Parts: sequence; structure tokens; C-alpha cells
Amino acid sequence: MGYLTKDSSEGINHCLACGDIIEYGLGRQDRKFCSPGCKNRYHNKRRAQSWERYQQKIQKTLEDNHKILSKLLQLGLTSIDLVSLGRLGYNFNYVTSYHKIGRRSLYSCYDITYEATPSRIFHLESHWDSGSGLETEEGAVSVPEELKQRGCAVSGDL
Repeated sequence: MGYLTKDSSEGINHCLACGDIIEYGLGRQDRKFCSPGCKNRYHNKRRAQSWERYQQKIQKTLEDNHKILSKLLQLGLTSIDLVSLGRLGYNFNYVTSYHKIGRRSLYSCYDITYEATPSRIFHLESHWDSGSGLETEEGAVSVPEELKQRGCAVSGDL
């Protein structure tokens, strides 16, 4: 159902919700709906679609955050400064849980948890998988070029 309300050949208006012809009598001559019920259905449907898009945006952002944290865990990293994490595309406005215990701020993104200070995150760990890390032949953790190119300051266990 588009926003086309006038039949160009006859100058007849059609309801935006059901498509029926709008009969004019008393009242406004520029109505877009044939009844209050159609008007409510139309706006409820639009509101629901808007809410679904909003939920999808949040879900995608959380999934992107999780991928970033998972990649860091795969690399064996348990700490990274916030500026570098932001450069990787992490959105700090979206987490799945937050707990303040004493002076500690604990965050979760699904199964991955970390503690945060004003300048960095640390104690990055997954509660689903141990995240063994990616190792080179010498046994050292390999930091990908993507992190190096973005100027990210990363470190292993602190």
C-alpha cells in the first residue's frame, strides 16, 4: 500500500490502509483513510515496522561489538585501550549487561565480559569458549595488520 491516494483518471481518493474508495460527506475533504479503524491500523503498522528496524539496528550493533571482542580474544588479547577499541568500530553505547561492583565496572556483550576504566578495558574473557588465541610457529600471538594499520595499542595479560 503506497502513498498514492488519488486515482488520476477520476480524481477519486483511496484509503491508505485498505485501498477502498473514500466517500466524502461531512468533514474533511482531504482525508487519507476511510475510517478511524483504518487510520489506526495504518499507523500501528508503521510504528511496528519502525520498532522492528530499531531492534534490528541494536541487534546488528551488538553482533558487531561481539565480533570485535571475539577477534581480540582469538588473538590472545585481554586488554586494549578505549581509543583503539573505538577505531576498530566498537560502539560503547551497546552492551548486553552492566554491573557496578564497588569501584569495578563490569560489562558484557553476550558471553564476553570485561572490566573498564576511563582509558581501557581489561580482563577480557569469554564464558562460552576459552579463546585459545592464534599463534605463530614460534608460539607468540600474531597481531593482524588491520590492528597495526589502525594504530591500535594492544597487550596480552596485564
